[in-house]
Amino acid sequence: MGSKYKGLLTILFIFSGGVGALTLSVLFGSLFCHFIPCFLPVVRFLTQLFYKTSIFVMKINIANMRKYVVAGLLTVLGFFASAQPTQTIRGVVVDKESKEPLAGASVVLLGFTPQRGTLSQADGSFRLEKVPIGRQSIRISFVGYKPVTFQNLLLNSVKEMIVEAELEESVVTGSEIEVKASLHKEDPRNRMAVISARSFTVEETEKYAGSRGDVARMAMNYAGVSSSNDQRNDIVIRGNSPSGLLWRLEDVEIPNPNHFAENGTTGGPVGMLNNNLLENSDFLTGAFPAQYGNALSGVFDLNLRNGNNQKHEHLFQVGFNGFEAGTEGPFSKEHKSSYLANFRYSTLELMDGIVNLGTTGIPKYKDFSFKMNFPLKKGRITLFGLGGFSSISMLDSKRGNKQNMYSDEGQDLVNRSGMAVSALSYTAYLSERTRLKLILSGLYQSGGTTIDTLDVNSQPHSNIDHNYADYRATFSGYLNSKLSSRLTIKSGFSVDRMGFDLLTKQFSQSTQSMRAVLDDHKGIGQGITLFQPYFQMVYKFNNQLSLLPGIHFSYLDLNQSAALEPRISLAWQTSDKQKLTLGYGLHSRSQTLSTYFLGSRDAKGQLIETNRELGFTKSNQFVVGWDRSLSPQTRFKAEAYYQSLFNVPVEQRPTSFSILNTGANWGLNTEDSLVNKGTGRNYGVEFTLERFFAKNIYYLTTLSLFDSKYKGSDGTERNSAFNGNYVFNFLIGKEFPMKRNAAFNVDFKMSYAGGKRYTPIDLAASQAANTTKYDDTRAYSLQFPSFFKTDIKFGYRVDSRHVSQEWVFYIENLTNHDNFLMQWYSKSQNKAVNVNQLGFFPMMQYRLRF
Repeated sequence: MGSKYKGLLTILFIFSGGVGALTLSVLFGSLFCHFIPCFLPVVRFLTQLFYKTSIFVMKINIANMRKYVVAGLLTVLGFFASAQPTQTIRGVVVDKESKEPLAGASVVLLGFTPQRGTLSQADGSFRLEKVPIGRQSIRISFVGYKPVTFQNLLLNSVKEMIVEAELEESVVTGSEIEVKASLHKEDPRNRMAVISARSFTVEETEKYAGSRGDVARMAMNYAGVSSSNDQRNDIVIRGNSPSGLLWRLEDVEIPNPNHFAENGTTGGPVGMLNNNLLENSDFLTGAFPAQYGNALSGVFDLNLRNGNNQKHEHLFQVGFNGFEAGTEGPFSKEHKSSYLANFRYSTLELMDGIVNLGTTGIPKYKDFSFKMNFPLKKGRITLFGLGGFSSISMLDSKRGNKQNMYSDEGQDLVNRSGMAVSALSYTAYLSERTRLKLILSGLYQSGGTTIDTLDVNSQPHSNIDHNYADYRATFSGYLNSKLSSRLTIKSGFSVDRMGFDLLTKQFSQSTQSMRAVLDDHKGIGQGITLFQPYFQMVYKFNNQLSLLPGIHFSYLDLNQSAALEPRISLAWQTSDKQKLTLGYGLHSRSQTLSTYFLGSRDAKGQLIETNRELGFTKSNQFVVGWDRSLSPQTRFKAEAYYQSLFNVPVEQRPTSFSILNTGANWGLNTEDSLVNKGTGRNYGVEFTLERFFAKNIYYLTTLSLFDSKYKGSDGTERNSAFNGNYVFNFLIGKEFPMKRNAAFNVDFKMSYAGGKRYTPIDLAASQAANTTKYDDTRAYSLQFPSFFKTDIKFGYRVDSRHVSQEWVFYIENLTNHDNFLMQWYSKSQNKAVNVNQLGFFPMMQYRLRF
């Protein structure tokens, strides 16, 4: 089934490059041939398309929108203003723990003589005006707090730079004490995450070659992380299944935020999360704090930025991810309320109505995301939403029109998926040191796949009909109290009420009909509930030594399963340049709904749900880390870890199956008649050498050495599906500032990793069944050759007074190296054949801000 995604991404890459080239031609041609009348209808169409979607969230004046677009294009046609554009840096300074504003904090713009700066106001706000565009740095300090520096902020001529500075209070305060800055760029935003955690910026999601503006693909460059398939963004963390990853957005657990997703998975070919709306966020890879539950491998803790509450700003973008239109601005400048919204439409779906693409396998998708922020006198109310729909049809029965080139032989496949999540939150500042946050959220996720097999006359016959819908209502919240400069506590809860509609049918040879193997339906009122309370604290013995104990509890009322999970970590800043960390955590995860309600038929033909009593899968995780600053911009980090997994679902009969291999193949990835008797273990070491962007250059080098094993019910220890053993990444980028407010940049990436593990094909059984059959007694005993891939990206950015533009051209798999994805049985060739991952693919992107 990997060929399904290979085809999807192949046509995405080719046509996004074509559309990007067309966009460039139109823009430059307009400069010399006066094609404005031809181009304006396209602009109007995109504006109207965005309006129809966003009208449910906010009121947008289309006439003004057109005026802004036309004005921006006319500015481009008139080339650029002679005066050097400037921009505003503004934001707010708050206490890192309590989020209370800090009045009188010093904000200094670095690199200017005489010195330029300002002080924060009573509400913590500050403003620096008429700052030259380009790379700028600011330093923020306050008496009794550790200073923080924001380096190389990228200012463009259109969008204001808004900074939220969170300062950490020093244990020892006083004017006679020199408080040295220990808050580094890579430090996580979450103060309670001190090991196997780092923050990342929105710029990094675009800067790294091969990331495609996707946070998951960006994270594949970090130590301990690898990809199971470069056609999708599923990430493997320390040898764990991708399904063990937790996605959180604005403190709300969200389902798989990707198009063409499958229930219970965490990845897909195209992400829904739009990096244009994100702000700096955290990524955790093990032994994470108690506030994160129902996860085994890692956590994406993402945050949406607030829209500009003082001026309106807009964006248009076209490229690999599709056509995008975005807008933000104030609802009320007086009350500082704001909105932020973005709509995206599949490039190929739009092109399909214009030209014949020569295949039915057109990836069709669209998504919409928004956030509204309403500040109150002592708190705030926010509302956010994210939703998207996708579908693709790959019909081998149309091979006369060459429409089967991207799907498996002898089948018609139709896949669809959809997801929507929205949340309303209320944050109250109960005192200067205590805040309360309550969240009410709801989500809906649905999808399905139909597979028809073809006879010798290419007539389709039903084989698999898989449908699912998952809906959930969640009430959650936390209370954060900073009791002193030494002690902060955080306690919270989450209650998920889940309803579902699951129906999967397969063709039965015995009855010669489609029969249900998964058939259960419950509304939210009759559904199942997952309770997750937690408690976490930070105690700082002094400015160098911190202890962070916590405990998480999970309870599932479906079968009264419970898990009590202690967590503890220690951070010791042995010097200004060196830090040691230790961490332990017991983590657990419930099974997917498809696993709980999958059934088998008894002698009377009745469907019996044999997995309802499954408990949580659990993992003991130990981590030790060492972090060394080699210079103000360069650091070296090493971590070693050991994970012991137990209570893993395996089959009752002796087999090699284990739920730990979920995500290695497409489909349900589960079996009936499972018991919690399997085990697994992961251990390894990770190294990171990183130079943060400074003096127009950066680099990142990571090396991960690991081993991942598991035991099925047959008691044999095997390599897991994700045991690649090693991953090496090298990234480097250089920016070349140019005159007249422009810059050119080049980014390069090289990855070298252990090949994918795979199960050999049972050729005799495949020939007899006329479909692929594997020898499961030798599960994951073979390994493909090493994975090697190089990516390169070129970008050009130019600013005028009213318009900021960016062109990007990038190539993935620059050397066109053959990387194997999977092996399957070819009926036409009557043998096992290898399916490759992505080859040489160029792509382009254009972005306009106005």
